[in-house]
Amino acid sequence: MAKNIINQWDPEFLERSLIFTDLKILLRDVQLSDWPGCQGLLSLLTSPVTLSSAKQLDMQPQDENLPFPEMGYEERIFKTGIISTREQNWHDLFNAFIWLLFPQTKILLNALHMQELAKQTGKKRTPARDAITHLDESGIIIASSQPELLNALKSHQWQQLFVANRHLWWQKIGAFVFGHGMYEKAFNPFIGFTGKAYCITVPEDFFLADKSEQYIHLDQLLSSDIKNNNSLFNSRYLSPLPILGVPGWYQENNSPEFYNNKDYFREKRS
Repeated sequence: MAKNIINQWDPEFLERSLIFTDLKILLRDVQLSDWPGCQGLLSLLTSPVTLSSAKQLDMQPQDENLPFPEMGYEERIFKTGIISTREQNWHDLFNAFIWLLFPQTKILLNALHMQELAKQTGKKRTPARDAITHLDESGIIIASSQPELLNALKSHQWQQLFVANRHLWWQKIGAFVFGHGMYEKAFNPFIGFTGKAYCITVPEDFFLADKSEQYIHLDQLLSSDIKNNNSLFNSRYLSPLPILGVPGWYQENNSPEFYNNKDYFREKRS
């Protein structure tokens, strides 16, 4: 992100990228004329969120008055419910949005972080913590009712996924931002902009539901899938995804020639 807008509010930020389309729909009744602050973000919750430690989700400014300063970020969330939040910061704003959209999955990831911290020796993260962090920062959930489309992504068959089956996007397959760092990078999209795809199968009628219902259902499916399949044991379950290739997320990909850039749409390594 350009340095001159890191701490500068932009009331039109949802218009800066096509990647914000879902946020525009989900926040349509919210008027954000300035940074919402911690209490403003909490007010967006439709109901209280209870963590796996039985603490209720809270957000507090990350300043000299932050409670429990001796605790690390994940530990503070788990033990007290408090997410330390920089109140005039895009990265933390988008993190808060993901907590609002995927509360059950974020709760699970926090609990998994704590499990892995107990195993960790020194500062070197365990492979599972690396995977959790990749999903948390750069994750894109690819949901589809057709396994062959998910397989095309995993095997880097970009022409099949994005060109030949383009008509199936948002009807049989869709992309949902989970990693809050992806929203931040979307301010200034660039060739090479890549996320970590987590593929998940959804029912045939998934894309017939309205956007809010899709997110609620996807949060349930995703948290269950991670828990039951131990899919974040390491990062191998996550697949590289050229973000600007997703139909509807970047205007230039309306041309099939856009996908001929093999430095961006790379073949899968053998």
